[in-house]
Amino acid sequence: MALGDELSPWLVGPFVGLLLCIAILPLAAGEWFEKNRNKAIVAALFGVPVVVYLAVGFGAEGRESIGHTLHEYISFILLLAALFTISGGVYLTGDPLATPRNNITFLFVGAVLANFIGTTGAAMLLIRPVLRANAERTHMRHTVIFLIFVVCNIGGLLTPLGDPPLFLGFLRGVDFFWTLRLIPQWAVTVCLTLAIYAVFELRAYRREPARAVAADRAEYVPIRLMGMLNVVFLAGVVLATLASAPLTDAGEAIGFPYLREVLYVTMIALSLKFGPKRPRELNHFSWAPIQ
Repeated sequence: MALGDELSPWLVGPFVGLLLCIAILPLAAGEWFEKNRNKAIVAALFGVPVVVYLAVGFGAEGRESIGHTLHEYISFILLLAALFTISGGVYLTGDPLATPRNNITFLFVGAVLANFIGTTGAAMLLIRPVLRANAERTHMRHTVIFLIFVVCNIGGLLTPLGDPPLFLGFLRGVDFFWTLRLIPQWAVTVCLTLAIYAVFELRAYRREPARAVAADRAEYVPIRLMGMLNVVFLAGVVLATLASAPLTDAGEAIGFPYLREVLYVTMIALSLKFGPKRPRELNHFSWAPIQ
């Protein structure tokens, strides 16, 4: 019998409690919950009893499950860290025109990119050029909201790199390319959301004062990419993920199951050592999200 079949349904309680804390505490005790130490206390309050229960109540089977989950957590965090850190070394310069066509293009490109560098990496790469492009606009808040919808929520549906739950499924044996069969659903959702955005955007653009449109045209600067070397390191992360099966086999042969994770850390180190520093400065890069 699988371990999951032996667990009490009441064990979902700590998970529900943790979700409620994540939802309520930022509103009810925002200043207290901002500190990483206090977030760790809340997580430990719900997590440690479950770990102890599994380790003591189910013996070797429970401890094996804990170890497997810990391995998945390490893999998950290091993948996010690699995508976030390396993407932070890529910067789009320039000040493109804030026309509806350009803004829609930005959002669509972000939806595609999210599948390769993660939703966080794609959002970090695009948010500043989008804000620069729309700086002269007087009606632009809807663009940021729809960027969150399209890039951060919908975009990463197609690969384990794009969406964390998909990566956990990949670690459990789901084929890397399995989610590509969702391209029709992804395309319909993205296109419908962009169509709704286009309605808001066209109405807003028509309301723009002539001086704002003129200022936008006067500030036009073509887009350029800084930090091209980091694109190579991002490709290294993708290749390490695609090679998970042979890396896992090799790791089992030598008794070290973290070869893929070593490659993630290696790509991070190479990016920080050899990647240009200026793009990170322009991105105001910090470790706060990873911490």
